[in-house]
Amino acid sequence: MTAKPQRPKGRDGTLSSLNMAIEAMNLAKEVSSITPAKAVFGSVSILLTMVMVRFHVSYGRSTFTYGQDSMANKLDYVELSLACADVCRALDRGMNKRRTNELSRPVYEAIEQLTT
Repeated sequence: MTAKPQRPKGRDGTLSSLNMAIEAMNLAKEVSSITPAKAVFGSVSILLTMVMVRFHVSYGRSTFTYGQDSMANKLDYVELSLACADVCRALDRGMNKRRTNELSRPVYEAIEQLTT
């Protein structure tokens, strides 16, 4: 069993992880030849950007946040978003530059499930 990779700690490490994930999703969207997959990668990129902006703005200035979210909850959102990006990276590896008609049924079903 492989060890779970450790995410960078602290505000700068978190923002760096989110930035890298956003760049990876944008690249995957750009190079993918499968339209539904492009939609998945684009949606995840938008989600990650929203989480990053919320985390960045609310980290030091709570006046911009809605409610009284704890820092632990904010970090949970970040971790969930990064896990979503990990799923998309795995999907991208599963597609391996194939066209729609070349995908295995499970990969195609995963794409469909992520777009609905």
